[in-house]
Amino acid sequence: MRKMKNMLILAVMIFSLWITTGLSLSAEETKPTSGNPDNRLEEILQRGKLIVATSPDFAPQEFIDDSKKGQAQYVGSDIMMAQYIADQLGVELEIQAMDFAMVLSSVDLGESDMAISGFGWKEDREISFELSDGFNKTGEAACQGLLIRRADAEQFPTLESFDGKLIAAQAGSLQENYVQTQLPQATLETITSMDIGILSLTTNKVDALASDCDVAKGYASKDGSLMLADARFDTSKEDQHDGNVLAVKKGEKELIAAINEIIEKINEEGLYEQWKNEAKVQAKKLGIEFDGSEDVIVETKAPGVFDVFVENYDIFLNGLLETLKLAAITVFFGTIFGALIAIIKLSKNPLLRFLTAVYVEVLRGTPILVQLYIFRFFLPMAFPWLNLSKYACVVIALVFNSSAYVAEIIRSGIQAVDKGQSEAAKSLGMSNRHMMMKIILPQAVKNILPALGNEFVTMIKETSLASTFYIGELMYTRTLLMSTKFYAWQPLIIIAAIYFVVTFVLSKGVQYMEKRLSVSD
Repeated sequence: MRKMKNMLILAVMIFSLWITTGLSLSAEETKPTSGNPDNRLEEILQRGKLIVATSPDFAPQEFIDDSKKGQAQYVGSDIMMAQYIADQLGVELEIQAMDFAMVLSSVDLGESDMAISGFGWKEDREISFELSDGFNKTGEAACQGLLIRRADAEQFPTLESFDGKLIAAQAGSLQENYVQTQLPQATLETITSMDIGILSLTTNKVDALASDCDVAKGYASKDGSLMLADARFDTSKEDQHDGNVLAVKKGEKELIAAINEIIEKINEEGLYEQWKNEAKVQAKKLGIEFDGSEDVIVETKAPGVFDVFVENYDIFLNGLLETLKLAAITVFFGTIFGALIAIIKLSKNPLLRFLTAVYVEVLRGTPILVQLYIFRFFLPMAFPWLNLSKYACVVIALVFNSSAYVAEIIRSGIQAVDKGQSEAAKSLGMSNRHMMMKIILPQAVKNILPALGNEFVTMIKETSLASTFYIGELMYTRTLLMSTKFYAWQPLIIIAAIYFVVTFVLSKGVQYMEKRLSVSD
């Protein structure tokens, strides 16, 4: 028994060392600051790095070039602007990619210095954050419109024809502002991402999707059943809130003032328009079309699921391998931690039993997605000296979650062994250690192994939640293909099929193992 405990403690130490030194696969460590900065701007200058949060799923403003790795894969006009701001401040740029819903939260929590992701000005947003002056100014030349089904084109000749209709727009976006102000008689349907909007539109759940015209043309170029409506939002009125804005934490007046000085220069020299044109050229190299003629778009048919899979099988394969690796790491270390917790929970110390019971109940009683958010954003704040990458935080969250379930599996497996076995062993004069190693555990393992196999199958599916933080697993391929090739629904079907095949095969393997163990009885 003592030997087993020592092995578990050694495994825990190895895991901790691995987490702090080797798990940061993204290698995005933050330089420690020197002294005590008075504000965020001073902290950035001392650190030598500007950390920017974005959701790279909105070409040409921010998207992913899957031909590149690391920081270089994040491209677009907003990324160019962030790089320009970093250059003007004399620091390096670090992009933190995440789900759109968490971009502003990462700034509010202090995880990122600045948020830039196609945001529009909103009064309630200005109450919570310091918002910059407008850039990507709209004006007469800009185009903001509505993506509709081609079959409904005759129904929507003007903006007024959308009165009473259900219009989707990404929450917090510039397009949401236009729907609220220029289509007050329409019903707004807020969405978290553009692919959700496309799915809603193609399945007749909404009547139109508010979008930047370039983005709308990109989706229409991939699916001929969609088109950009002739009606356009009025973008001619300009004020200090016109265009997009970026956000920093509330109260960081020095930082937002420095950023506004840089934005003023960007607007005067027309730099953002240049960056947007460059981003369009870069996007076209990836197969993203923005300026195709309507005649070409009419003839374009949405590619089938099989075609998308054949074209991008390497992306799906890489995502699957990352998913399997993430699940294997989680279950392996989750089993080690779970075994330690199970042993402690079976001890005679009431305090230890209480603490492990609380640990298990809290982790099993809260959603894993909530745990991922907490570990991703609060763990680096609690232990800043560890310089944990987002990959490390996500893995730790999954390991802790898995360990709670594994602990119960092991505990129940041990307790399932007939008490007569231990009584017989004691009557023969066996010590507790020999009894556990020779009698109890060999029988308990037969009960535990099938359940651990099922835990591995379950964890494969639960790793899909890691896509929220752009880890690179299978579900992440949906975001990648949506942002780079405007495939909205095809990747979902492919991903579902891959998950089914993998989990079905593994489930059958677990069943086979269960039968073999029952035969050996």
